[in-house]
Amino acid sequence: MVHTPEKRSQVKIVVLLTIFILVGCVLVAGCSTPSIKNTKAGNSSTPAITPTFTALTPAVVQTTAPGSTGTATPANKKGQMTVSIGDYPAEQPVPVFLDNVSAGELSPGTPLNLTVDTGRHAVRICVIGSCLQEEVLIIFSNPTTIDFGDRLKKEVGSGGSLTVSIGGYDAKLPVFIDNTSIGNVSLGNPLTMKVGEGSHTVTVCVGIICENETAEIKFGHPVYIDFGDRLKKVAESTTPTVRIVDTRQMNDRVTVDVEFFNPGKNDITMSTTVRVTYSYIDPQTHWRAGNSKQDTVATLVKAGTRTLKSLDLSLTGGSAYNIEIPIIVDTP
Repeated sequence: MVHTPEKRSQVKIVVLLTIFILVGCVLVAGCSTPSIKNTKAGNSSTPAITPTFTALTPAVVQTTAPGSTGTATPANKKGQMTVSIGDYPAEQPVPVFLDNVSAGELSPGTPLNLTVDTGRHAVRICVIGSCLQEEVLIIFSNPTTIDFGDRLKKEVGSGGSLTVSIGGYDAKLPVFIDNTSIGNVSLGNPLTMKVGEGSHTVTVCVGIICENETAEIKFGHPVYIDFGDRLKKVAESTTPTVRIVDTRQMNDRVTVDVEFFNPGKNDITMSTTVRVTYSYIDPQTHWRAGNSKQDTVATLVKAGTRTLKSLDLSLTGGSAYNIEIPIIVDTP
């Protein structure tokens, strides 16, 4: 068989085309991408299938309270609290205690507003003769209100009237009921108040000297206590006082014991001059003559205390000394 050059060229072209087609098919099969079909229900008879993907995400721990801005609440966050007694007819300011610490006073229609650390607290108020307490939880975002008015009316009641007077004693003195200060009383100005029913101790003090009286309070039965006469009996002890409590003589020496009393609330230095008058036998005339000796004694006296100091006086002029009772001649 004879091949002509023209036929050989045709064969080569066919072979090259065949190889090109095969290579093209291989390449197309390896790099092909899936066609995207419209899977909407309205365009296809095949039900739409939504692929499900499972993603792994790191666990998240919530570190703030719900509703917070994402910042942890500081331990010293503050909250607002209001304490009141409603319309309870308290005649004296009512003390308020927060966790047993005085926090202020309130009165009818005038509540006490406080800024308090968050957390649990004990709130207590005291009306003469009675105390009420409540436990509260303070939250910085929610103001808290406590009204003791209804409890006071139910548990304390209206109480009874008590009047304290000092009669004609001229002073302004503190008054205490059951060791609680409730005001001052003065000459011509008695102190009248409403007190819870029951037995109470009423005290009036002059410096460190106090007079007590027990009062039985009942509703509808006013009680009147006058301390005037008792205060007059202790009047001499209401100011710093000096007195001679003892005297001893041994030959020509006289010892005088002096007591200093400081009823005040402050330490003070007290002094006094003591004089002793005496007689003696003059060695020249052998007659009895007279003379006197004096000296000053001073000491620091603590508030509300008594102090004893001794003063020695030396007698001169002769012998056979006879003394008279020493006297205080000067006390600054």
